[in-house]
Amino acid sequence: MIDLRRLTLEQIRAFVAVAEHQSFTNAARSRMRTQTALTRQIRSMEDALGERLLKRSRGHVEGLTDAGQRLLPFALKILATVDDAWTNLQRPSVSGSIRVGIMDDIDVGWLNELVSRFKASHPDCDVRAISDFSARLERRLENGEVDIALIKQLVQADAVPSAGVLRREALVWAAGPGFRPDPEQLLPLVVFHEGCAYRRHLLESLEDEGIRSQVVYEGQSYANVLAAVRAGFGITALAESQVEGGGLLRLQRLGEVELAELGMVEIVLRQTAGRSNAALKAFARAIEHHVPEGAASTVSGFPPSVSQFIGRPAPGGQSLAP
Repeated sequence: MIDLRRLTLEQIRAFVAVAEHQSFTNAARSRMRTQTALTRQIRSMEDALGERLLKRSRGHVEGLTDAGQRLLPFALKILATVDDAWTNLQRPSVSGSIRVGIMDDIDVGWLNELVSRFKASHPDCDVRAISDFSARLERRLENGEVDIALIKQLVQADAVPSAGVLRREALVWAAGPGFRPDPEQLLPLVVFHEGCAYRRHLLESLEDEGIRSQVVYEGQSYANVLAAVRAGFGITALAESQVEGGGLLRLQRLGEVELAELGMVEIVLRQTAGRSNAALKAFARAIEHHVPEGAASTVSGFPPSVSQFIGRPAPGGQSLAP
């Protein structure tokens, strides 16, 4: 029988990170630890339990063992319970109104869950949410229509992180597993509606490379865009974690043409100037503490591959021949 009392929180976080990313390298990067340190934590955890938790092959993670699959839901519950305890202990009861802006163009189910949990912990707070694209949320902030919002913005790879940044990762090209471009046709693109920074950046990058393209699908939400790319409508640009968590392939080349690097995307917490109260400060701290280690997270704070672990390595860079 697995005795969770013999584990440390750091070991549990390491195990969940590896399960999430299905890669020691990516998990170490997300935890801001060295791969050696993360590997040592997992081995210590396995030694303490007397069970192997991961299926390994030549240093690669191929999936969870039976013991790992049994442990994962308990590990997730433990981390959620610790987060709840932190919420209740660190934040006294506050009151006030909060209007929260939630992005439509990435999967932020975890933020919806956070809003729900915050309202339960602070019943005297009036919390209301509105979803929109990042660009429109910025205008809503300027106009005082929302008090606080999470937005995404594109930056150069060598740029200094912006004020209020919660997460930063590469923006990459992506396609569904079965997608094959036709060299005789315009390159099909899946994009968000006007207002998404990804859309403009993607189109300008292809134009600069001399790649002829056409938009074949416009989506209003991350879920719709992801579904269209999975179905093979065309290629798109997404944050690296969204590609891995969404079951897509990362593209680096199209036949003989090397695709340009797209820079970085930041998830940034913004607040309306001159608007501050105890409720807003408490909610901002809640976001900073609970933001997950992947931008493609679900309500549980982890991508679907964790709760439905299918034992495959995270997709790496791919080249699609026409």
